[in-house]
Amino acid sequence: MAARIVLLEPPYVFWDRTMDKIRAGEESLTGWGVLVLAAVAQKRGHSVAIVDAKRGGMTLAEATEQVVALTPDVLGISATTISVTNGARIAAEVKSRLPHVITVVGGPHVSAAPEPTLRTFPEFDYGILGEGEVAFFELLDALAAGRSPAGIAGIAGRDADGSLQLSCRAPYLDDLDSLPFPAWDLLGEAFPHRFGPSIFNYPCTPVATIVTSRGCPFSCSFCDRSTSGKLGRYHSTEYVLELCRELAARGTRHVMFYDDLFTVKKRRVVALCEELIRANLPFSWSCNSHPNLLDLDTMRLMKRAGCWQIAYGVESGSQRILDVVKREVRLPRLRETLRLTRQAGIRARGFLMLGHPTETRETLEETRQFLTEVELDQVQITKFTPYPGTPAYATIQEHGSFAEDWEQMNAMNFIFVPHGLSVAELEDYFDRCYRAFYSRPRVLWGIARAFASEPSYVPRFFSYARAYLAGSRAAKRRRRHAPRPAAAQPATPAAAQPATPAP
Repeated sequence: MAARIVLLEPPYVFWDRTMDKIRAGEESLTGWGVLVLAAVAQKRGHSVAIVDAKRGGMTLAEATEQVVALTPDVLGISATTISVTNGARIAAEVKSRLPHVITVVGGPHVSAAPEPTLRTFPEFDYGILGEGEVAFFELLDALAAGRSPAGIAGIAGRDADGSLQLSCRAPYLDDLDSLPFPAWDLLGEAFPHRFGPSIFNYPCTPVATIVTSRGCPFSCSFCDRSTSGKLGRYHSTEYVLELCRELAARGTRHVMFYDDLFTVKKRRVVALCEELIRANLPFSWSCNSHPNLLDLDTMRLMKRAGCWQIAYGVESGSQRILDVVKREVRLPRLRETLRLTRQAGIRARGFLMLGHPTETRETLEETRQFLTEVELDQVQITKFTPYPGTPAYATIQEHGSFAEDWEQMNAMNFIFVPHGLSVAELEDYFDRCYRAFYSRPRVLWGIARAFASEPSYVPRFFSYARAYLAGSRAAKRRRRHAPRPAAAQPATPAAAQPATPAP
């Protein structure tokens, strides 16, 4: 039986409403998983609409009105830790106005913490544990037939008496090529022309994303693999090339490969690059990689195929911290990889975090010093956050104070403070590390050239900067006047619940 389905991406939560506008400088792309799930729903005969409320600072009221106007039978909510609370608020309001609606939450947060999520948010009728392309529709089929979904792999729900029922995780989808292309048609004529990733993260517009694989074989302590696991599964080269041709036909001029690790299989990267060179498609592209995976010959081939930037998970400039959070990375190899990336003519972007477990003033200073000379074109520094489902989460209280509050877990708050440090010290080093990198003449010259080559950066940058500075000042005022919290106590009832589903 066909259903009217609305797939919702809820707004994110920031610690201050002024920070909502920071989205002007960040990603404004509808999630790949939502687009693929929508395409599967269309293929199965359902009526589907997407409400992407994370874009442009949409309010809860605006998102609710959009959902209600579509009168869905089923509201599917794709939520991360930072958006799940807003997802529940919207679900509650939608249910009050459309009592018949069935609410289903999916995404990384509920996959990592199904029991605490459903206990905390009774507005969610069901949760999808793991990949949803099969489990979501098996749930809908069971409900349409009047059957209990109990026992369906990948479904969390409630008995008649309200007690939780958690099944095993949904089986991984091995044949990714069996999936239809994403439902770009649901985005209307705006796609891809009004969509963009973070500023300085593309050389030209329009921009679109592609995910060509699932799973990650590495075991970084801060990374959650609850949804897609560690076993790598891949779209074929032919499938990816057809995706690229479709995006080129729609006018895309830059493609971001959003795989966790696009380069994890060298032979696959080489084959795809050779096909892209033969196809001569009119766009550049960028991807994510691991410091241990690439060599100069491969990167030169990637450059010939249109690669503009590679982003690396650097995480820290201290080898001692890397030994804790990303054990297989050694700084000499990392530096050599960055040097070779430059030699190949590709930009290098680095992701770092501060406030890792076992972090000290000495390791913070090592990272700051590292940023004064490392060969990167751009860095993004965030604040270590022990998300549910990550290896660090289970033992985080051993390494410092952790005030678990899902609404604050946006990687822009130091909600975890390592033993021997304070929030004030961490915030000080956060600012110092950014200044250490972005005061370098070579980096500043690169930014100036970026502004000159891509005019769309300018308004987004100034909107972002104003919001960030306003929010930062407000946060500092609150920290000065707030009493010191009992940080070892979790801040939400959800944190007290077990995070592991029943087998």
